[in-house]
Amino acid sequence: MSNMLFYAHSGLRFLVMAAAVIAIAVLFWGWRSGRPFGGQSRAVTALFTGALDLQVLLGIGTLLTRPWYGALIGHLMMMIAAVIAAHGITTYGRKQADPKRAHLITMIGVAIALVLILGGIMAIRENPFQSTPIAAAVSQAN
Repeated sequence: MSNMLFYAHSGLRFLVMAAAVIAIAVLFWGWRSGRPFGGQSRAVTALFTGALDLQVLLGIGTLLTRPWYGALIGHLMMMIAAVIAAHGITTYGRKQADPKRAHLITMIGVAIALVLILGGIMAIRENPFQSTPIAAAVSQAN
């Protein structure tokens, strides 16, 4: 069970990062074109935050079933900050009356969340695309 959660959590990060990049691109396009905030902009933002929420749930399950090691504290703090940024800033952005401002603020929220996600991943890995945790952290946990 712990391996299944770990690999699901580890693999979903690629979808979360891809959703963030797609959301940033769509929101940038909406900001530059001045189109109303809705449809695609809301959909990609919801896709990103939904994938991030699923990632958090899988992360909690992984945390409860795997050994604890020190680097997880940095990972947890960065991920909590990413979720707060993703939900808080994007919600604030969606409520703006001006569509250009709504796109810009939401795009900044997704970008901040993505940077925090990358930082959180790098707290436990050498780079965001590495497949296994840092060997030193795993050996300390055992």
